[in-house]
Amino acid sequence: MKKVVKIFGLLIVAVYLVVAVFLTVCLLNYNKYHITELGKKSLIIVSDDDLEPKYVKNDLVVVYKNNNEDIKSGDYVFFYNAYQNQVSVNLGKIIKSTRVNEKEYTYTLEGNLEVSSQYVIGKSETSKAYSNMGLVLKVLESRLGFLLIIILPILVLFIYQIYAVILEIKRPVNE
Repeated sequence: MKKVVKIFGLLIVAVYLVVAVFLTVCLLNYNKYHITELGKKSLIIVSDDDLEPKYVKNDLVVVYKNNNEDIKSGDYVFFYNAYQNQVSVNLGKIIKSTRVNEKEYTYTLEGNLEVSSQYVIGKSETSKAYSNMGLVLKVLESRLGFLLIIILPILVLFIYQIYAVILEIKRPVNE
């Protein structure tokens, strides 16, 4: 029975460490729009119903960054929409693609909205959605979530270690 308890305890510690490392990596890799970028992948949390019917609220969408040459007319792309100091992630259909120079393109989306390639995150076709995982990541990345999931357990462990040291110091020498 003691082996099962030890194995279960080690499993809990391993899961905690994986979550703590993943969360720290996500928070350290925020871009200027508060979206986590891990290499060529962006983690987008769907926070409203603007991306329905394909993506619903609280989905986590992993969007792969495509080369500008790979984005063609008819493709749906995720892009940053900055309006009055507020940034949102939107999904739009490419109507026309115009090459500006070797590295930059301008895309015309439905509704005659023009978007520079620097604001394009990636194509919808190369993305993968995970239902309700966005809510989990949103809670973990919040200040309260980070405090409760990461800081509080470490603080409790630290206080326990201080308690154990004090007990060791108070223990008589002849024991």
